[in-house]
Amino acid sequence: MDDVKRNNEENLSMDEIFESMDDFSIRRGSVKEAEVYSIQPDGLLVLLDGKLDGFVPESELVRSLNEYKIGDKIKVTILKVNEEEGRSTASEIRVFRKEALKEVENKYRNNEPVKGKIVSKVSSGYNVRLLNVVEAFLPGSHSGLKIDDEIPEETLDFKIIAFRRSKRSAPRIVVSLKELKDLRIKSYLKSIKEGYVVTGVVESVKKFGAFVKLTTDVTGLIPASEVSWDFSVRIEKILKPGDKVEAKVIGVDIENKKISLSLKQLQKDPWQDIEERFPVGSVHKGKVKSIVPFGFFVAVEDGIEGLVHISEVFWGNTRKKLQEVVKVGDEVLVKVKEVNKEKRTLSLSYREALGDPWDNIESKYPIGKIVEGKVAKVLPTGVIVELEEYVSGFVPLSEISWNFVDKIDDVVKEGDVVSALIISMDRENRRMRLSLKKASEDPWKRVSEELKVGDYVSGTVTRTVKSGAIVLVDDYNIEAFLPVSQISDKKVENADEAIEIGQKHQFKIIRLVYDPQNDSRNMVVSIRQYLKDIEKREAEEAMKELSSEDSATLSLGDKLREHFDSDGASE
Repeated sequence: MDDVKRNNEENLSMDEIFESMDDFSIRRGSVKEAEVYSIQPDGLLVLLDGKLDGFVPESELVRSLNEYKIGDKIKVTILKVNEEEGRSTASEIRVFRKEALKEVENKYRNNEPVKGKIVSKVSSGYNVRLLNVVEAFLPGSHSGLKIDDEIPEETLDFKIIAFRRSKRSAPRIVVSLKELKDLRIKSYLKSIKEGYVVTGVVESVKKFGAFVKLTTDVTGLIPASEVSWDFSVRIEKILKPGDKVEAKVIGVDIENKKISLSLKQLQKDPWQDIEERFPVGSVHKGKVKSIVPFGFFVAVEDGIEGLVHISEVFWGNTRKKLQEVVKVGDEVLVKVKEVNKEKRTLSLSYREALGDPWDNIESKYPIGKIVEGKVAKVLPTGVIVELEEYVSGFVPLSEISWNFVDKIDDVVKEGDVVSALIISMDRENRRMRLSLKKASEDPWKRVSEELKVGDYVSGTVTRTVKSGAIVLVDDYNIEAFLPVSQISDKKVENADEAIEIGQKHQFKIIRLVYDPQNDSRNMVVSIRQYLKDIEKREAEEAMKELSSEDSATLSLGDKLREHFDSDGASE
């Protein structure tokens, strides 16, 4: 076999000998251009000089295995030659590393960023691979990452902050993400000014404002006060994470790397022409936003709220609570009283928007008119009757009933609907006098026409007082007074001892006064005198009967005597 091989080599031509020498020139450490012709799970199969197969393991590639395509041309250095198999093991990284290292050094000297990836985390920072082949260190303080943050998988830009060559080992390279990020932030902040309009995505929403991502590195803040001109609008009702928003730049702080934004300033300030849209004296519809001890606030437009002071709620001295007049959410009419554009305040009137009901009070409520109202308050001296909102009149004790009034609650109660006659009016002082009793016909007129002293009436004891009892006279609906001395012949100190409430009796009128001009009407009755009259009448009737019987007895005797006399004469 050796003889055959030797004979074949002797028969080679000069060209074949040179070509064979080229094959043997593929030595360890030589740099070759290779063409990818097969992608394997663990690396690349390549053609070296178009003839001899080579293999580049995945660990010796500059890029990820999936980034290579068949036909790609790459530079490799030979690591190992296996002449028996006709295949060499090669490395792309070792060729590229020298060039990459030079590029990294140049970028360091020119203060330029360099591409790289974070490959692992260590105790004091991160291991980084620049240009896929150059090892570098990223201190934790320069990473801009939090302890719990995941390592970014994408390629990043790094700033080289230290580059030191060593004769015995690879250069020591230190990089920073934070410094480059700070440079980008400052560059961005220098590129914008107050008044610019920017676009971003809402990252998070807090009570004090919303953070908006403007670029990869720059986040701006929209304060809660800059979301809407309507201060009652809650920020979480307007913005949500993920929303794309357009905002106006209202503040740039390059030193502290902060940017302030506004949503509302992209819209017209509603206070800008407030005096033209809400002139003093104009009436507008609004919604009650809140009620406070000194009044309530009304929104007349988005972003425009005014105060209705408690003094502008009621007409007159009313004691109603604000909550009895309005509730949050109610739509109300208000009149503009004052506008302060600088202080952004509106003074409003609720009562003037409704109109003063006392302006035309005489025509609506003339003296002598009978009106209907509700008893709003019972006082010791009379009752207050409300005819309509903010219009009420006073009924004095003497005008409550034609009858004697001991306790007002016995006659009328709060909430009762009553009829009343207007007897006087004072528009300037907002006062009106009413009469309940005069709203109906005077029952004493009929009493004066049909009854007199000495007549007998029936009635029911309704209540007792210290000096006697009050009697409701049947058929006339008036009350008469029964003095304690007129209850019985017996000495009685307290009416309760001699008579019961609810008892029905016959009475004799012993006093009757009807003087409408002096507003004097009263009747005094007596049980004692009624009983005496009955006794006297019964005695008189008994005497009459007795006299009648005596007359009848004498007549019979005379007849008998005559009879006996006639008998004697005959004998």
